[in-house]
Amino acid sequence: MQTIVAYVPDLMFGIRVRDVLQQLGYHAIVADSLAAAQQALAADLGLLIVDLRSESEATSALVQAAKALDPQLPVLAFGSHVDVERQKAARAAGCDRVVANSKFSSDLPNLIATLVRPQSAS
Repeated sequence: MQTIVAYVPDLMFGIRVRDVLQQLGYHAIVADSLAAAQQALAADLGLLIVDLRSESEATSALVQAAKALDPQLPVLAFGSHVDVERQKAARAAGCDRVVANSKFSSDLPNLIATLVRPQSAS
């Protein structure tokens, strides 16, 4: 079972994200703190999901740490559609796709399908 790590500080929204990921057949690790998200990083992840509502330097550090561990790791970020600075910072940090909260909420299964790394046969 492929693992997806999601950094989502909002506990209730994090539970919704976890439920969707599990329904799609993934092992979901939803972290509500940056420290927990960094601890969950591993070389064999299928995808990292990052909520941009938190402090952008710390979020950028999480993305950079993930990319340093595995440069091919796909990263999906989501945040406010009006917060252009955080979107730019997320792209600069290495996020492969940055979407608005509404797109993330309404289209999560399709976003996962297009971004998640194919599972290697081991």
